[in-house]
Amino acid sequence: MKNIKLMYLHKRLLVLCSIAGLLTCISSCEDDGDTSRFGNPQIVNLISLGDEPTINEGFPEELVRVEGTGLGSMKEIVFDGTINTFFNTALNSDVALFFNVPFDADAGSRFGNQTVRFTNQFGESVSSQFEIKQPAPTLTVEGTFSPPKGEGGIEIRAFGNWFFNVEDVLIDGESVGDFTVVSPQELLFTFPEGKTQTTEFTVVTAAGMVSKDLPIEGGFVEYLITDFDGNGVIPGDWFSYGDRIFQVASGIGTDGSIGAEIIWDDTGTDPFTGCSHNSIAPVTTGTDAENAFLIVDVNNNGAIGTISEFILEDDRSNWLIQIPLQETGWQTLRIKMSDFGFGFDPSNQGNGDVDPSKIFAVKAGVSHAGVIPSVLRFDNIKFEVLELD
Repeated sequence: MKNIKLMYLHKRLLVLCSIAGLLTCISSCEDDGDTSRFGNPQIVNLISLGDEPTINEGFPEELVRVEGTGLGSMKEIVFDGTINTFFNTALNSDVALFFNVPFDADAGSRFGNQTVRFTNQFGESVSSQFEIKQPAPTLTVEGTFSPPKGEGGIEIRAFGNWFFNVEDVLIDGESVGDFTVVSPQELLFTFPEGKTQTTEFTVVTAAGMVSKDLPIEGGFVEYLITDFDGNGVIPGDWFSYGDRIFQVASGIGTDGSIGAEIIWDDTGTDPFTGCSHNSIAPVTTGTDAENAFLIVDVNNNGAIGTISEFILEDDRSNWLIQIPLQETGWQTLRIKMSDFGFGFDPSNQGNGDVDPSKIFAVKAGVSHAGVIPSVLRFDNIKFEVLELD
C-alpha cells in the first residue's frame, strides 16, 4: 500500500512539473516578444485613406490601414460574416496591415455599419465595426444611353455605376415615373412625350445625384464646341490674327475657369482683330439656319461699348454678326444662324444662309468701331440645331 501511495505522489509531481514547464515556456516566449507564434491581435483604428481620410468608415475600393498589435500573422479578414477580403500578407507588420474596402453586390455586400472579423493563422479572432459608405452615382463617359437619343414613349437604358437605392429618375427636373434598376450599372425608363430639344437626364440616389445631357430624336440637339477646359469638339488649338491681344487662360472664363480673351487698344495697324482654330469636321446634320443657334457666354470685363464679332465659316463663305455689349458681367448670347451676314458683312443678307451641317470653323473678334479699349471674354461655345433625322 505504501508503494502505491509513493507511485501516485510521483505521478502528481510529474504532471505539476510539466504544467510548470509549459507555463515557463509561454512566459519566456512572451518576454521575448514572440507574438508571431501566439497571436493575440488587437485593433485600435481602421483608417480609410481616401481623399479625406476617415476612421472606421470608407467607400468601396478605398485603401484602409489597420492599426493595432499582433497583426503580423493575420490570415483572414471578413466583412459582415460573408465577404472575404483580399490583402497582401507581405505588407503586414505587427502593428499595421492594409486592405481595400470590398464590395460585391452579387456576393451580398451592403452599405452601412457592419462587423469586420480579423482572424490570424492560430485561429484567434478580433472584431471591429466599419461603415461602408455608398458612393454617389456616376454615368459613363461614352455610350451612356441606348438608344442614344430620346423619343417620346420609347424605353431608354442608361449606363453608369452605383445605381443603389435609386430614389428617382428625372428629365429636365421632372420625374419620369416608373423606372427599373436592372443592375448597379444599368437602369431602364420611358422617355416622356412633348420634348423638342436637348434634355437633362438625372439619376437621384440616397448618396447623391448625377446629370447628363440627353439629345432628342427629331428635336433640337445641343453640341459643345468648346469650353476651353478640354471638352468639346475643338481640341483647344486657338490662334489669333490681325491687330490683337489674345489669350486662352485660367481665371478669365465663367466662374473663374479657363476662357478666352481679346483686347483691342488701337495700337496696331491692322483693320481687324480676331481669333480662330484649325478646321473641324461638321458636327450636325441639320441644314436649316432658321432653326440653328450659336450659343456663347460673353463678358466685356467692364469695357461697355465693346462690339463683339462672331464668324461661322462653311464651304461657301465667312458669315459674320456683330453684337454690342452694353452690360457688364457674364451674359449668354443665343444667336440665330440665319442672322449672320455673307462675306464678313453682317448687313449682307441677300446670299442665303450659312449651312449648319457644313460649318468647319467658329471665329471670334472685336470690331474697331467700338470703345477703346474693347474687351471680349468668351467661353462655352455651343451649337443648338433642329435635327429631323
